[in-house]
Amino acid sequence: MTTTVTLYQSTDASAPVLTGAVGSLVAVLDACLVNGYGTKAGAGWTIAYTGTNQRVYKMSPTLGTGNSLFVDDSATISGSTPEEAYLTGFEAPTGLGTGTGQFPTSAQCALGIGAVTCRKSTTADTTPRPWTLVADQTCFYLFTVSGDYLNPFGPMTIAFGDIFAFKSSDAYRTILIGRNVQNNGNSAFENFGGLPQNPGVWLISGSTMAGHYMDRSWTGVGGSVPVSKFTLNFTNNGGGVVNSGVGAGSSMYLNGNSQSSLGGGIPNMGGLQMNYPNGPDGGLYLSPLWIGHNGSIRGYLKGLWAPLHNTPLNHHDTFTGTGNLAGKSFLAQNILGGTNNTGWAGQVMVETSSTWS
Repeated sequence: MTTTVTLYQSTDASAPVLTGAVGSLVAVLDACLVNGYGTKAGAGWTIAYTGTNQRVYKMSPTLGTGNSLFVDDSATISGSTPEEAYLTGFEAPTGLGTGTGQFPTSAQCALGIGAVTCRKSTTADTTPRPWTLVADQTCFYLFTVSGDYLNPFGPMTIAFGDIFAFKSSDAYRTILIGRNVQNNGNSAFENFGGLPQNPGVWLISGSTMAGHYMDRSWTGVGGSVPVSKFTLNFTNNGGGVVNSGVGAGSSMYLNGNSQSSLGGGIPNMGGLQMNYPNGPDGGLYLSPLWIGHNGSIRGYLKGLWAPLHNTPLNHHDTFTGTGNLAGKSFLAQNILGGTNNTGWAGQVMVETSSTWS
């Protein structure tokens, strides 16, 4: 069944304001996912439980799995600061931060509390921070410009919701992607902007990525599983380390600089990067963002695409697809990735039309 996709931005009339103060993230999520604002309706989610600066958001159980996201924006967790909020998935929540089918678990997460973080701001004050959120009834992506890095422009990213699963009866297809540190704006921990170092079959079977979790395997057996994501650029090599100076399991990044990119060049991969525009047809080529674990490709992220070029467009450029992508509308969205405090910008293409599949 077709879902309705809505683009929300901090520049919209009556949009909520994201800051480094407690409660500002849940205010944005309340408005975008549930209540709507100005002329924009909410994305069709509900609030299962609510507390002071805490929420449990539930996706549609008819269009999706019905799984939920607990968001703690209260800065009451040990070691937390108002600049960041904590996110945990649940299959069946029973309250604020409680329930069954939790992902990630405390044992899996570097924080030790069974959560990933969303970086809202570099300062714990009321300075407004730009944001972009795109959602349907089953999935959302949030890009926040925290102020940690302004040149180049590189928003931080979280994702929660159902992927498109290759198994039609996959009832455990929900993913959560976020940061795995607290009180730290270092771009090395911006997990959404990363790709595993090693390509091909070895990537799918042997690698997982920090801050990437699904509620269970497609078999339904067991609980939370770490997963990985990859793009078309990574399917042409048969394994082994791309850059001999980097060890197995480390990350490459989705940027247009000397590391690698999701929407940026891949100079350490033997020329797999494409020119933009592509010479023969002047085209802009996109790849799905596939999700893999345990030797298999589980599916792909809905509504999000990786350009196979070096950061080809300007931030928030719009365009429409042709060929296999005809009828789809897109927004070029810069993202943050990097291995140190320099902060490198990459790019993804967000599908803004109600054509997610």
